[in-house]
Amino acid sequence: MKRERADEWELNFAGPGRVIVWTRPCLVCLGLFQVRVVPEVIALTPVPGVEWLFSLVVATSTLLYLAIARYRKSGLTATAQQTDLPEEQEGGQAIPGENSQVLLDPRERGEPGSTLSISQETAQQSVGSFLPKAGSPHINPLCPPSDEFAENGLQFLELHIQRMPIAHILLDTEGRFLGWNAGAERLFGYSSQEVLGQTSDLIVPPQTRSQVAQLLDRLNHGDLNAHSINENLTKSGQTIVCEWYNTPLFNDPGRCTGILSMVQDITDRWQSEVTLQSVNMEMTTLLNAINEVVLLFDVRGCYLKILPTDSPLLERAASQLVGKTLHEIFEVPLADRFLDYIQRAVQEQKSFELEYELTLSDRQVAFSAKVSPLDGDRVLWVARDITDRKHIKDLLRRYAFTDPLTGLANRCSFVRNLGIAMQTAHNDLGTPPFPREVRSPKVAVLLLDIDRFRIVKYSLGHWVADRLLIATAHRLQSCLTPGATLARIGGDEFAILLTDITALADVTRLADRIQSAMRFPFSLNEHEIFSSVSIGIALDHGGYARSGELLRDADTALHYAKQQGQGQSVPFARDMHDGAIARLQLETDLQRAIAHTIHPTPPESQPFQVYYQPIVSLATGNIVGFEALVRWHHPTRGLVSPGEFIPLAEETGQIGAIDRWVMTEACRQLGWWQQRYPAAADLTVSVNVSGVNFGQVGTIERIEQTLRSSGICGRYLKLEITESVILKNTGSALALLDRIKALGINLSIDDFGTGYSSLARLHELPINTLKIDRSFVSRMRGLDESCEIVQTTIALAHTLGLDAIAEGVETAEQVELLRTLDCDYAQGYFFSKPLESEAALNLILAERQLFNKG
Repeated sequence: MKRERADEWELNFAGPGRVIVWTRPCLVCLGLFQVRVVPEVIALTPVPGVEWLFSLVVATSTLLYLAIARYRKSGLTATAQQTDLPEEQEGGQAIPGENSQVLLDPRERGEPGSTLSISQETAQQSVGSFLPKAGSPHINPLCPPSDEFAENGLQFLELHIQRMPIAHILLDTEGRFLGWNAGAERLFGYSSQEVLGQTSDLIVPPQTRSQVAQLLDRLNHGDLNAHSINENLTKSGQTIVCEWYNTPLFNDPGRCTGILSMVQDITDRWQSEVTLQSVNMEMTTLLNAINEVVLLFDVRGCYLKILPTDSPLLERAASQLVGKTLHEIFEVPLADRFLDYIQRAVQEQKSFELEYELTLSDRQVAFSAKVSPLDGDRVLWVARDITDRKHIKDLLRRYAFTDPLTGLANRCSFVRNLGIAMQTAHNDLGTPPFPREVRSPKVAVLLLDIDRFRIVKYSLGHWVADRLLIATAHRLQSCLTPGATLARIGGDEFAILLTDITALADVTRLADRIQSAMRFPFSLNEHEIFSSVSIGIALDHGGYARSGELLRDADTALHYAKQQGQGQSVPFARDMHDGAIARLQLETDLQRAIAHTIHPTPPESQPFQVYYQPIVSLATGNIVGFEALVRWHHPTRGLVSPGEFIPLAEETGQIGAIDRWVMTEACRQLGWWQQRYPAAADLTVSVNVSGVNFGQVGTIERIEQTLRSSGICGRYLKLEITESVILKNTGSALALLDRIKALGINLSIDDFGTGYSSLARLHELPINTLKIDRSFVSRMRGLDESCEIVQTTIALAHTLGLDAIAEGVETAEQVELLRTLDCDYAQGYFFSKPLESEAALNLILAERQLFNKG
């Protein structure tokens, strides 16, 4: 192509696909390009996608046809002057054709030619077609009307543009539609008749019109890159996303006469990209939030990609890792290990999990990774920081089997070790022994409990108590032989596991050694503390099926050891277990009886019953009151002795419900008697108050409620309290006794002489009566030294202005002695055993003396 023949006409074009430029020979171009039009140029055709091959074939065939036609008409030219154009078209705008754009070539003499243009009127006359018809009186923008070759080419191009699947739109510089092909009709729903002559506002949402105006301005100034993705409106009102490829058309350098646009609907693609972008953002945020790093490797262990690139879990910056292999980053053993996982994942096409540690910023970081195969020879490596989780896991494992205070094994660890030791011993013993065959024990358990530990804790505080536990653990450890296991299994309880023993003597020697070591005092925080331990021992002769059974029997033996006093060691015996079973059954039955007492269904099934024992005046022989005593009618055992179930109720904390019920029932019964029988008008009722209940919250309120509901005055109620209860709660006891006294209630100290009363403070107590314990009364045989305690107690009571009542009187001799000693009142089997309410009422109504004063 000669330069002097190719410098007059210029066409700029940008399109979404391939373009065929019909020349001689045919030229194929791609993408954004610039063509200088010479006489040999016939047409310019952009071809998208799959139509490329078809268009190429059609273009080639058409080229051959046109070449033959051109040689037959040698006089054919492509020249037109401005004077040939209709007057109304002068100064009009050039038509930017999307599928084709042919500008007239200059004359052979090299004179400047004119750019063909089409006016608004021409566009309106070409309704239903993207280009004007060949028969139109106006100048055809593609080739001269007198040229048969150009007319045939125009028809071909018009057909080609109309059949193109994408929209082709021709606009003037002000954004009015001049051309609208069938693709545009399908895309936007408007026919060419509806849009030609209107502005682009028809298909542009109001909120984006200012942006479109800026885009038109850029195109008018010759910006070849002014492509855009816009939201557009269809005729039905639907909003779609379109990609616009805009090409400014020029007739002179720097002067734009029109815009050719090719438009594609990319709504689905746009939504997919938006979704993908959102997913990518979410994934990046997620990876940063969960402290994970994603690595992409090839089968050689080369870093291909890293996400996120700024993860703190990377040993170095991501840019320094991509393209390098594992052996360039890590030491050979670790790199070989990582590479082995990668290659196995590729070869076996399955995922693997592993854990490893790396040094990052001078600290050890533990990782958990999952290696998963991808397509081809790539793998995805997802690593997570598990340093904290691993640390917590180690702590949980340690706390699961270790006592945090003493560092000894805890109960869980001890039971596990005990089970293993018992299983090993049973395997060594072989088959179970014959019924009368006794085998040597192999395993023994010692349970130890620190005596008076609660006193240390409550008096000196928890810190000193903890130091005592630690010191005790050290001292016990020093007493053990190799192979023994020491554990802390409770608050102040320790356990020792012995294996490979031969006889009970081996265990008792260790128990004696421990008792001797514990006699030495502990120096704790400037406190010298003497302590001792109670020890329960259980041995496995092969008859235990589970470790829990052996531990249970050791605990039973410990219970018996504590009952015998401090610093005692007791081996387990079979009758202990039977007694423990019976005690547990009695405790269960007692709990059930209390529940039925509180909510009797029906009333006659009441398991507890109040019995009344008369209190007699030794001066007159008349009944002055009754002591209310509870009795338990067991459904299978019959009448259960109070001495058996009352201590159990106190130990288990169930005595409170019993005491409250007895007081309510006794006051109700006395009120009923007083309301109906004059003989009972001045009688009193005495009720025992357990030390467990004394001083509890709401005690005074419950007593007041009982008096109101029964209808009796406070002076007819006597509360009997043991002296030990008062001594344990000296300050609070005095305050509570004063409040009880303010209600008019009489107070008695029960079992006086059996405790450790302080006689110096006895006069401070707001009491009315001293009750002499039956153990002193039963030993009286005459006016000798056996009566001195009773005589002293009576004299003390009278000195303090108190009454004296003797309990457990069973003989006439005891009655005479008590009268001689000037005792005020007495009760016991000599006068009457405890009676049911009906029998007690009969005794009241008889109004007789219960002994002969003569």
